[in-house]
Amino acid sequence: MNSTTCMFSIIVPTFDRRDVVLGSIQSIAAAERPWPCELIVVVDGSTDGTYEALCDLELSIPLVRLRQGNTGAAAARNCGARAARGRYLLFLDDDMCIDRRLLIEHERLLADGADAVVGDIPLHPDSPVTLLTRGVARWTEQRRRRLARHGGRLGVADFLTGQLSVRASCFAAVHGFDESLTAGGSFGGEDTDFFFRLLQSRTRVAYAAGAISHQRYVVSPAQNIAQWWQAGCADARLSRKHRAIGSGLWDQHRGDTVTGRLVRLAATGPPAVRRRVQSAVVRRVEDGHMDRPTEWLFARTRDVAYWAGVRAGGGITRHRGTDLRILAYHAVLDIDDPVVGPYAVHPQRFEEQIIRLLADGHTFIDAGQLLSFLDGCGALPERSIMLTFDDGYESLLQHAAPLLARLAIPAVVCVVTGQLGGHNAWDESRGATRQSLLNGAQLRALSRDGWEIAAHSHTHAHLRSADGRQLTGELARPRADLAALGLPPPRLIAYPYGEHDFRVRHGVRQAGYSAALALTGRVPTPSAANRFALPRIEVGQEMSVSRLRELLERPESRWECRPGPMVRAATRFGPGRLIAPWRRPARNPPAPALTSSTDQIRNG
Repeated sequence: MNSTTCMFSIIVPTFDRRDVVLGSIQSIAAAERPWPCELIVVVDGSTDGTYEALCDLELSIPLVRLRQGNTGAAAARNCGARAARGRYLLFLDDDMCIDRRLLIEHERLLADGADAVVGDIPLHPDSPVTLLTRGVARWTEQRRRRLARHGGRLGVADFLTGQLSVRASCFAAVHGFDESLTAGGSFGGEDTDFFFRLLQSRTRVAYAAGAISHQRYVVSPAQNIAQWWQAGCADARLSRKHRAIGSGLWDQHRGDTVTGRLVRLAATGPPAVRRRVQSAVVRRVEDGHMDRPTEWLFARTRDVAYWAGVRAGGGITRHRGTDLRILAYHAVLDIDDPVVGPYAVHPQRFEEQIIRLLADGHTFIDAGQLLSFLDGCGALPERSIMLTFDDGYESLLQHAAPLLARLAIPAVVCVVTGQLGGHNAWDESRGATRQSLLNGAQLRALSRDGWEIAAHSHTHAHLRSADGRQLTGELARPRADLAALGLPPPRLIAYPYGEHDFRVRHGVRQAGYSAALALTGRVPTPSAANRFALPRIEVGQEMSVSRLRELLERPESRWECRPGPMVRAATRFGPGRLIAPWRRPARNPPAPALTSSTDQIRNG
């Protein structure tokens, strides 16, 4: 990489899309650039006169034209990066028409300390109206809303090389894109691989909602299906390269559902039959049909192509994950009370339990590590434990916080936000003595000391029996309550009484939480893949140190925590990520149902 002489090096790889890339270049030239920038266009073996057309351009931004054989997306981007002189590298797909302030928005977050930034990618209004573009528009809008709801927290599946900026030093530190994944011009999952390595290197990534590039979507149905086949091959390779990704890819494509099993069975059928079926479905879409049966048929056809690609690639290798135990404490207090007492742990016993767990080799993790693991962005230490404290009793300040601070152990406190600074009113009707709860100032102090402040509903209500309006309030108001106290909106929520069902879990997701905590034994333990019902072991008054150690070692007390992408988009087109639009299948792909390239949308 050359010495830095400008702020941004904008790198655009392209293949056989002369008119599309020329339109994108004009939008880049018109963007606001209060500092020196350069544009690098890498022509990846185009035969449509793209390079010659670039030579005829006169632009207000310095233009570097590079040409190489059709060696694929990763090689093209690395080629541009080697020629770059910018402090930051901005990768754009060749069909992205950027907003005038896109560079400004990226620079703002990078200057604020981010190492990589991605933005919003809505559909360009000039895109043709088809079944595919309707799905693209729906997926991008859902992505925008979800990121806004989660405060811009990103997972691996949110990183799109269609619009990505990264510090040149960080790009070099992870050695750029893996060119072996896209050899021959085929899609090879090099973007997912790059982002996984980037996140593993502990770089800081950010989402810029104001950085907008409009995608001019001009991909045919046949191209789309062919790219899904290649995506399956790529995911099979990725699962072997990064063991933590495999289970997430399997779940993302509903591998263990009834539909997933049927689709995988269809993918093992005779290739000639698959080709005939796919040809019929593609013709129907090309004829302009946009009804729901056609949409469903096309989505399943792409699913079959994907799993056929997985099979051709050697199958997805699934990592069995890491055993994680989450402990649920309530009060740490010496109390004789018929209601609160059974859920209180004597301070001396609490200290004995923590010391013993450390001596047994357990590692205490924080909420950030848990969420990163669930997002597929990192592994957990062996014998991991996370401490949680429900209700938010004030006694934690005296009997738990000092010990945990001395041992540098992180913890999560789940508070009933409608009772902050008050008492346990939900237990009063059952004859409980009043116990003081943490107030706003105390929570801010705990947050500064590294505690995660989570929600435990607004009033400690029974959520399964709540009507729609009450349920919405119980889940949404804690986020507003804590934000009003100057605390971050809670990422986690613990279900009162451990109660939840599908309706409650759906409400938690819609309210913007990143995960939810249940209780083992209170309700049937769900699949560990469900991040909105993570089971916890409840620790009460009668739990001796030896009994706790015994529980932690019993197989039924453990749950398999498998990493998976944060994004499982909920449109009808099947879950997934965007594939760069300019790429094409390999020249001689090993029998995909239909050949050609795609702008893929594995969107939902």
